[in-house]
Amino acid sequence: MKKTYLKSALRDIRFSLGRFIAIILIILMGVLLFVGVKSVGPDLTASAQHEIDQNQMSDLQIISTGGLTQADRKAVEKIGGVKVQLSKGFSYVEKKHHKNLHVYSYSAADKQNRLIVTAGHLPRTPKQIVVDDQLRSTYKLGSTLKITDDNLKNSRYQVVGFVNSPLFIANEERGNLEVGDGQANGFIYVPQKNFTQDAYAQMYLRFNSLAGQSYASAAYKRQLNQKITRLKPIFKQRQQARQAELQKLARQKSAPAQQKITEQQEKLTQAKQQLTAGQAQLKQAQANLQQQQQVLSAQIGEQAAKQQLAGSSQQLAAQVQSLQQQQKQLAEAQTKLTAGQAQLNKKTKIERPTYLTNKRTDLPGFTDYASLSDRIDAIANIFPVFFFFIAILITFTTMTRMITEDRRQIGTMLSLGYKKLEVSTKYLLYALLTALIGSVLGVLIGSKALPPVFFAMTGNMYIFQDFTAKFYPQLIWLASGAALLATVGSVVLVLVRDLREKPMNLLVEKAPKAGKRILLEKISFFWRRLGFTQKITVRNLFRYKSRMILTIFGIAGCTGLMLAGFGLNDSIPAPGTKQFTQVNRYQALVTLKNKQDKAVKQLLGDAKDVQSYLPVHLEQVTFRQKNASNQDASLYAVSSADKFSKYVPLLHPQKKTTQKLPQEGAVVSQRLAQAYGLKRGDDLHFEDQDGHEYRIKLAKTTENYVGHNVYLSTAYYKKVVGHQAETNSYLVRTKKQTGKQRTALADRLTKTGQVLNTTFTHDSQQKLEKSVKGMSSIVLIFIVLSGTLAFVVLYNLTNINISERQRELATFKVLGFYDKEVTMLIVRENMIFTVCGIVLGFGVGWLLNWFILIYASSNMMVFPVVIHWLGYVISALMTIVFSAIVMAVTHRKLRQIDMISALNSSE
Repeated sequence: MKKTYLKSALRDIRFSLGRFIAIILIILMGVLLFVGVKSVGPDLTASAQHEIDQNQMSDLQIISTGGLTQADRKAVEKIGGVKVQLSKGFSYVEKKHHKNLHVYSYSAADKQNRLIVTAGHLPRTPKQIVVDDQLRSTYKLGSTLKITDDNLKNSRYQVVGFVNSPLFIANEERGNLEVGDGQANGFIYVPQKNFTQDAYAQMYLRFNSLAGQSYASAAYKRQLNQKITRLKPIFKQRQQARQAELQKLARQKSAPAQQKITEQQEKLTQAKQQLTAGQAQLKQAQANLQQQQQVLSAQIGEQAAKQQLAGSSQQLAAQVQSLQQQQKQLAEAQTKLTAGQAQLNKKTKIERPTYLTNKRTDLPGFTDYASLSDRIDAIANIFPVFFFFIAILITFTTMTRMITEDRRQIGTMLSLGYKKLEVSTKYLLYALLTALIGSVLGVLIGSKALPPVFFAMTGNMYIFQDFTAKFYPQLIWLASGAALLATVGSVVLVLVRDLREKPMNLLVEKAPKAGKRILLEKISFFWRRLGFTQKITVRNLFRYKSRMILTIFGIAGCTGLMLAGFGLNDSIPAPGTKQFTQVNRYQALVTLKNKQDKAVKQLLGDAKDVQSYLPVHLEQVTFRQKNASNQDASLYAVSSADKFSKYVPLLHPQKKTTQKLPQEGAVVSQRLAQAYGLKRGDDLHFEDQDGHEYRIKLAKTTENYVGHNVYLSTAYYKKVVGHQAETNSYLVRTKKQTGKQRTALADRLTKTGQVLNTTFTHDSQQKLEKSVKGMSSIVLIFIVLSGTLAFVVLYNLTNINISERQRELATFKVLGFYDKEVTMLIVRENMIFTVCGIVLGFGVGWLLNWFILIYASSNMMVFPVVIHWLGYVISALMTIVFSAIVMAVTHRKLRQIDMISALNSSE
């Protein structure tokens, strides 16, 4: 008996194979997207951690404005459990190919930040170098590269290999330099024996206690911060010691120059003494001449005396002129000597050096990679869950309908003596099979196929060679449990309801819902204009309200998922566009080396492609508050509020109107105020780069999408910090420029010798868009899977609709309706459902997109909701096309309805 019953179950699967496969597909896609997308973020982290461990990437990088020495190394090693590596380097402009390069030292003994050889080999002789793999098209293997710099012994080197460095994980991000246009194009590694400089440029630290821990874990971040806290007093002590070392070294180097100045001063003093003596002698000679003239004037007359002493008077007047000339020369020499001494004093007066600590996340490209993982995690917490909810809803409905169709069979089995558990076994087996097959396939594809596909689509963005795809048990159990709940749960609920009835009642089919008059019938002028079949359609819509609601919401959910996918694709690049076109309305930021800016002002004033420029004070500060994370920000101090509004309009976060910079108080980016829960009138505490702490009052908030910005008037800045804000940057508005024009302007500014760096907002925007480009691939996967789900949902719901109404449809055929007319009864309903679902789906998609972006946004980047019209059009068209395909399949099914079987008496 049991064997026969099992055959019956398998036969039911075979005869309803379409429904069986549809349920499996729905579960598969739900589990696939949930497990797959939720696995991408952890897999990205695991892949990065694999490279970190394999290449011994340092935990911290230390740089100092005074250079680093072995004494710094010994001081750090005292804390214990740390591996320290020193390296040399400098910035260099390679003129032949116009490349701005990081030049680093290479040593075979180096253990940290191991280079990854992509072609050739590492240097084996002092005159061999390796080059950034991204510069393959510029420097050929075996070619000679000329580097003329005082920091190196040799000037000609052979390129023997191309490498990737763990210090630069993003292929298109090489950081900034203090040479050229400020944008680094790549790096090279030169054997350390070639370097002539005594001091080191970088110190790399790797802590034993942190080995093996994931860089993204809270434990790693907490312990790393503890290490930094321990290092701070060490570097504070080293500041004073290093200052003394540098001053001593400067005095030693300046000793010959000081000796020369001293000797010149002594000679000048002697010359002054001789000049003084000569002036005294000349004065005495003049007095004697006057006495002689008086005596002769008494003897021979005044005119005759002058004529007789004319020669002597003339000789004294050349002598006077000569002494005056000597005095002038000595004065000029003294001025030059004083200036030389001042310049020498300036060189020997060394300011206390600053030690800067950089984490891995501070390295070029690493923050973008970590942010990519975080954003995917944020999206994975919402998008797949909603997707899975739709899948579960349709699965639940399908399973429920399947058991409802078998009411007569269940009643028959119970009448034949089968126990309730035996009757239930068939449906439980069916549910378990669909859940098991769908879950297993979904887990396998989601865990082992989806993340690698995503990695392959973004692989050219980063240096990582191997992708680590893992199984995450908690995700698998959660997804599988939800699939089982949807299938087995629905079976249990319906069986519990039906098995309570008497077998006789189950043998009788449920009477169809009775038709009722609807509200539209009371609108006579409208109702009279409808045809017979149209009236049937309208009545059926309201007759089966639950089916109508389910279908509309199913279509709306799928349309919403697709629209949300297109919205994410439009919204993710939006922060850069809005930040650098609406918030910042200048095209370049020029950073000065020192207070001298005369040449820069003249160049900007004469440049034809420069429309205007504004001097500002700009500095990087860190805001601190108890029980909240520190926030880095750019602080601007501006003298003219009216002029500044043309460069930064200070848009109101809600009203989007321009605000004026107040004389008292600060304007801060909205996200910074939200991070600390501040409102107008509250105080903010910040720390400058020298460690001095200050307090400002929040006056207004402004719209901002990337990072944090704070704006103050120069008067308020002076009140806060106690000294005048010095111009150290220029905001520049330019005409539309090409890449070559931007490079040319940056080069001209650099050649003035007064510019540290020129940053163009165009380049910043492109860099930002590239950093989020990896999201496009995951969004594409969302759209494809959402479209597939939409097709399966429409197919399944239509099948349910037909199966529920076979007797009704067969009746129409018996009454003489043609096949096309019968099909149109279903098509009209589906068209209305589709249109309503699409319209509702637009709202669902917008809300879903907004909800995802709220979670994907961080303190340093805000994603606005942007959905272009094309996203709406494509989402709607895809839904309509899927609906049309389903209607074509439905037409074939309706033609095959057996009128006799459908209308056969159920008694």
